[in-house]
Amino acid sequence: MKRIVYLLLALLGITSLTYGFFHFHGSNAIHYVNSATLKGNHFYQNGWYYDGNDWAYVRNGHKLTRNRTINNVQYHFNQNGIQILPYRVNHQYELSANQGSTLQANNKYIILHDVGSEATGTQAASYMQRTAIPNRVYTNFIVGNNGIVYQIKRPSIVSWGAGTEANNNSAAQIELGRSQTQSGFEQDYKTYILLARDLAEKYSIPLTLDAGKADTRGLKSHLWVTQNLWGDHQDPYGYLKEHGISKKQLASDLANGI
Repeated sequence: MKRIVYLLLALLGITSLTYGFFHFHGSNAIHYVNSATLKGNHFYQNGWYYDGNDWAYVRNGHKLTRNRTINNVQYHFNQNGIQILPYRVNHQYELSANQGSTLQANNKYIILHDVGSEATGTQAASYMQRTAIPNRVYTNFIVGNNGIVYQIKRPSIVSWGAGTEANNNSAAQIELGRSQTQSGFEQDYKTYILLARDLAEKYSIPLTLDAGKADTRGLKSHLWVTQNLWGDHQDPYGYLKEHGISKKQLASDLANGI
Protein backbone atom coordinates (compact mmCIF):
# COMPACT_ATOMS: atom_id res chain seq x y z
CA MET A 1 0.00 0.00 0.00
CA LYS A 2 2.70 2.48 0.96
CA ARG A 3 4.63 1.75 -2.22
CA ILE A 4 1.46 2.35 -4.25
CA VAL A 5 0.99 5.70 -2.50
CA TYR A 6 4.59 6.60 -3.28
CA LEU A 7 4.21 5.68 -6.95
CA LEU A 8 1.06 7.76 -7.26
CA LEU A 9 2.74 10.76 -5.68
CA ALA A 10 5.82 10.24 -7.80
CA LEU A 11 3.66 10.73 -10.87
CA LEU A 12 2.88 14.15 -9.44
CA GLY A 13 6.56 14.92 -8.93
CA ILE A 14 6.54 14.33 -5.13
CA THR A 15 9.58 12.29 -4.15
CA SER A 16 9.61 12.57 -0.37
CA LEU A 17 6.75 12.02 2.07
CA THR A 18 5.71 10.94 5.53
CA TYR A 19 3.11 8.17 5.62
CA GLY A 20 2.09 7.24 9.15
CA PHE A 21 5.32 6.17 10.80
CA PHE A 22 6.95 5.25 7.48
CA HIS A 23 9.22 7.92 6.04
CA PHE A 24 10.15 7.59 2.38
CA HIS A 25 12.68 9.17 0.10
CA GLY A 26 12.37 7.70 -3.34
CA SER A 27 10.99 4.21 -2.73
CA ASN A 28 13.18 3.45 0.29
CA ALA A 29 12.09 3.69 3.92
CA ILE A 30 14.46 5.72 6.11
CA HIS A 31 14.65 5.80 9.90
CA TYR A 32 15.42 9.46 10.50
CA VAL A 33 12.45 11.26 12.03
CA ASN A 34 11.83 14.96 12.44
CA SER A 35 10.51 14.89 16.01
CA ALA A 36 8.74 18.23 15.63
CA THR A 37 6.79 16.82 12.69
CA LEU A 38 5.82 13.71 14.62
CA LYS A 39 4.74 15.72 17.66
CA GLY A 40 2.42 17.68 15.42
CA ASN A 41 0.79 14.61 13.89
CA HIS A 42 0.91 11.75 16.39
CA PHE A 43 0.44 11.17 20.10
CA TYR A 44 3.79 11.70 21.82
CA GLN A 45 4.93 10.51 25.26
CA ASN A 46 8.49 10.06 26.57
CA GLY A 47 9.97 9.19 23.18
CA TRP A 48 7.03 7.00 22.16
CA TYR A 49 4.83 7.90 19.19
CA TYR A 50 1.42 6.39 18.50
CA ASP A 51 -0.78 6.90 15.44
CA GLY A 52 -3.83 4.99 16.69
CA ASN A 53 -2.56 1.61 15.45
CA ASP A 54 1.23 1.45 15.65
CA TRP A 55 3.88 2.50 18.15
CA ALA A 56 7.41 3.71 17.42
CA TYR A 57 10.17 4.87 19.75
CA VAL A 58 12.39 7.76 18.67
CA ARG A 59 15.81 8.38 20.17
CA ASN A 60 18.14 11.13 18.91
CA GLY A 61 15.91 11.64 15.89
CA HIS A 62 15.91 7.99 14.83
CA LYS A 63 13.36 5.23 15.24
CA LEU A 64 14.71 2.27 17.19
CA THR A 65 14.81 -1.06 15.39
CA ARG A 66 15.45 -4.67 16.46
CA ASN A 67 15.38 -5.76 20.11
CA ARG A 68 15.69 -3.05 22.75
CA THR A 69 15.35 -2.76 26.53
CA ILE A 70 13.65 0.45 27.63
CA ASN A 71 13.34 1.06 31.37
CA ASN A 72 13.75 -2.65 32.12
CA VAL A 73 11.02 -3.76 29.68
CA GLN A 74 12.05 -5.72 26.58
CA TYR A 75 10.73 -4.40 23.25
CA HIS A 76 10.95 -5.62 19.67
CA PHE A 77 10.83 -3.36 16.61
CA ASN A 78 10.75 -4.27 12.94
CA GLN A 79 13.11 -2.90 10.29
CA ASN A 80 10.84 0.11 9.81
CA GLY A 81 10.93 1.00 13.48
CA ILE A 82 7.39 -0.18 14.31
CA GLN A 83 6.95 -2.01 17.61
CA ILE A 84 6.16 -5.69 17.24
CA LEU A 85 3.55 -6.05 19.95
CA PRO A 86 3.69 -9.18 22.13
CA TYR A 87 -0.10 -9.43 21.88
CA ARG A 88 -2.73 -9.02 19.17
CA VAL A 89 -4.97 -5.92 19.18
CA ASN A 90 -8.49 -6.12 17.76
CA HIS A 91 -10.12 -2.76 16.89
CA GLN A 92 -13.51 -4.20 15.87
CA TYR A 93 -15.33 -2.75 18.88
CA GLU A 94 -13.44 0.50 19.21
CA LEU A 95 -15.42 3.68 19.85
CA SER A 96 -15.03 6.48 17.35
CA ALA A 97 -13.04 9.58 18.25
CA ASN A 98 -16.17 11.55 19.12
CA GLN A 99 -17.78 8.78 21.18
CA GLY A 100 -17.16 8.85 24.91
CA SER A 101 -14.64 11.22 26.41
CA THR A 102 -12.24 13.27 24.32
CA LEU A 103 -10.25 14.44 27.34
CA GLN A 104 -6.57 13.66 27.80
CA ALA A 105 -5.98 11.65 30.98
CA ASN A 106 -3.33 12.39 33.58
CA ASN A 107 -0.92 9.48 33.49
CA LYS A 108 -0.87 8.53 37.18
CA TYR A 109 -2.44 5.08 37.11
CA ILE A 110 -3.22 2.03 35.04
CA ILE A 111 -6.29 0.37 36.53
CA LEU A 112 -6.81 -3.39 36.42
CA HIS A 113 -10.33 -4.85 36.33
CA ASP A 114 -12.15 -8.01 35.48
CA VAL A 115 -15.48 -7.88 33.67
CA GLY A 116 -17.44 -8.97 36.74
CA SER A 117 -19.63 -11.44 34.85
CA GLU A 118 -19.20 -14.64 32.85
CA ALA A 119 -18.67 -12.65 29.65
CA THR A 120 -15.77 -13.51 27.38
CA GLY A 121 -13.60 -10.77 25.96
CA THR A 122 -15.62 -10.62 22.74
CA GLN A 123 -18.94 -10.53 24.57
CA ALA A 124 -17.77 -7.82 26.95
CA ALA A 125 -16.25 -5.73 24.14
CA SER A 126 -19.40 -5.96 22.02
CA TYR A 127 -21.61 -5.02 24.96
CA MET A 128 -19.34 -2.14 25.94
CA GLN A 129 -19.39 -0.74 22.41
CA ARG A 130 -23.20 -0.87 22.28
CA THR A 131 -23.81 0.62 25.72
CA ALA A 132 -20.82 2.90 26.37
CA ILE A 133 -22.69 6.11 25.58
CA PRO A 134 -26.08 5.54 27.26
CA ASN A 135 -24.50 3.80 30.29
CA ARG A 136 -21.41 6.03 30.40
CA VAL A 137 -19.26 2.98 31.18
CA TYR A 138 -16.30 1.68 29.21
CA THR A 139 -12.61 0.95 29.63
CA ASN A 140 -9.73 1.31 27.19
CA PHE A 141 -9.04 -2.40 26.75
CA ILE A 142 -10.56 -5.82 27.36
CA VAL A 143 -8.38 -8.95 27.27
CA GLY A 144 -9.99 -12.28 26.46
CA ASN A 145 -10.67 -15.14 24.04
CA ASN A 146 -7.24 -16.71 24.43
CA GLY A 147 -5.16 -13.56 24.77
CA ILE A 148 -6.70 -11.06 22.34
CA VAL A 149 -6.66 -7.38 23.30
CA TYR A 150 -9.88 -5.59 22.34
CA GLN A 151 -9.28 -1.85 22.15
CA ILE A 152 -12.35 0.20 23.08
CA LYS A 153 -10.70 3.61 23.39
CA ARG A 154 -7.13 4.58 22.64
CA PRO A 155 -4.85 4.84 25.69
CA SER A 156 -4.28 8.20 27.39
CA ILE A 157 -7.87 9.25 26.61
CA VAL A 158 -10.17 9.24 29.63
CA SER A 159 -12.31 6.13 29.98
CA TRP A 160 -15.33 5.70 32.26
CA GLY A 161 -14.61 2.65 34.37
CA ALA A 162 -13.84 3.58 37.97
CA GLY A 163 -15.27 6.96 39.02
CA THR A 164 -14.31 10.49 38.08
CA GLU A 165 -11.00 10.85 39.93
CA ALA A 166 -9.68 7.46 38.84
CA ASN A 167 -10.91 7.95 35.28
CA ASN A 168 -9.27 11.35 34.88
CA ASN A 169 -5.94 10.08 36.18
CA SER A 170 -5.65 6.76 34.32
CA ALA A 171 -3.59 6.37 31.16
CA ALA A 172 -5.48 3.11 30.61
CA GLN A 173 -8.03 0.86 32.23
CA ILE A 174 -7.83 -2.85 31.39
CA GLU A 175 -10.56 -5.47 31.83
CA LEU A 176 -9.91 -9.21 32.02
CA GLY A 177 -12.63 -11.26 30.32
CA ARG A 178 -13.74 -14.63 31.64
CA SER A 179 -12.50 -17.97 30.36
CA GLN A 180 -14.08 -21.36 30.99
CA THR A 181 -10.78 -23.24 30.70
CA GLN A 182 -7.52 -22.98 32.59
CA SER A 183 -5.51 -22.88 29.37
CA GLY A 184 -7.64 -20.02 28.06
CA PHE A 185 -7.24 -18.17 31.34
CA GLU A 186 -3.47 -18.58 31.22
CA GLN A 187 -3.30 -17.04 27.75
CA ASP A 188 -5.55 -14.18 28.83
CA TYR A 189 -3.59 -13.59 32.03
CA LYS A 190 -0.25 -13.53 30.23
CA THR A 191 -1.57 -10.91 27.81
CA TYR A 192 -3.11 -8.93 30.69
CA ILE A 193 0.36 -8.72 32.26
CA LEU A 194 2.14 -7.95 28.97
CA LEU A 195 -0.30 -5.15 28.14
CA ALA A 196 -0.10 -3.57 31.59
CA ARG A 197 3.71 -3.65 31.62
CA ASP A 198 3.94 -2.34 28.06
CA LEU A 199 1.67 0.63 28.75
CA ALA A 200 3.23 1.36 32.13
CA GLU A 201 6.65 1.83 30.54
CA LYS A 202 5.26 4.02 27.77
CA TYR A 203 3.58 6.33 30.26
CA SER A 204 6.37 6.18 32.88
CA ILE A 205 4.08 4.59 35.45
CA PRO A 206 5.83 2.52 38.16
CA LEU A 207 5.32 -1.24 38.01
CA THR A 208 4.07 -1.32 41.60
CA LEU A 209 0.66 -2.74 42.48
CA ASP A 210 -1.76 -0.99 44.87
CA ALA A 211 0.97 1.02 46.57
CA GLY A 212 0.25 4.14 48.61
CA LYS A 213 -2.68 6.53 48.54
CA ALA A 214 -4.21 8.68 45.82
CA ASP A 215 -1.02 10.67 45.22
CA THR A 216 1.06 7.52 44.55
CA ARG A 217 1.49 6.63 40.89
CA GLY A 218 1.40 3.01 39.81
CA LEU A 219 -0.67 0.03 38.73
CA LYS A 220 -3.94 -0.13 40.66
CA SER A 221 -6.67 -2.72 41.08
CA HIS A 222 -10.30 -1.68 41.13
CA LEU A 223 -10.25 -2.80 44.78
CA TRP A 224 -7.54 -0.17 45.47
CA VAL A 225 -9.77 2.45 43.82
CA THR A 226 -12.61 1.44 46.18
CA GLN A 227 -10.33 1.66 49.21
CA ASN A 228 -8.68 4.95 48.31
CA LEU A 229 -10.91 6.93 45.94
CA TRP A 230 -14.51 5.83 45.36
CA GLY A 231 -16.80 2.88 44.75
CA ASP A 232 -17.52 -0.62 45.98
CA HIS A 233 -15.77 -2.94 43.50
CA GLN A 234 -13.34 -5.68 44.57
CA ASP A 235 -11.93 -6.86 41.23
CA PRO A 236 -9.88 -8.42 39.84
CA TYR A 237 -8.78 -10.50 42.83
CA GLY A 238 -11.78 -12.80 43.13
CA TYR A 239 -11.57 -14.03 39.55
CA LEU A 240 -7.79 -14.36 39.69
CA LYS A 241 -8.03 -16.42 42.89
CA GLU A 242 -10.36 -18.87 41.10
CA HIS A 243 -7.44 -19.64 38.79
CA GLY A 244 -4.73 -19.78 41.44
CA ILE A 245 -3.34 -16.24 41.13
CA SER A 246 -2.85 -14.38 44.43
CA LYS A 247 -2.34 -10.66 44.84
CA LYS A 248 1.32 -11.39 45.64
CA GLN A 249 1.72 -13.34 42.39
CA LEU A 250 0.01 -10.60 40.38
CA ALA A 251 2.32 -7.98 41.89
CA SER A 252 5.39 -10.09 41.09
CA ASP A 253 4.30 -10.78 37.50
CA LEU A 254 3.62 -7.07 36.89
CA ALA A 255 6.96 -6.06 38.36
CA ASN A 256 9.09 -8.75 36.71
CA GLY A 257 7.13 -10.09 33.76
CA ILE A 258 6.13 -13.68 33.03
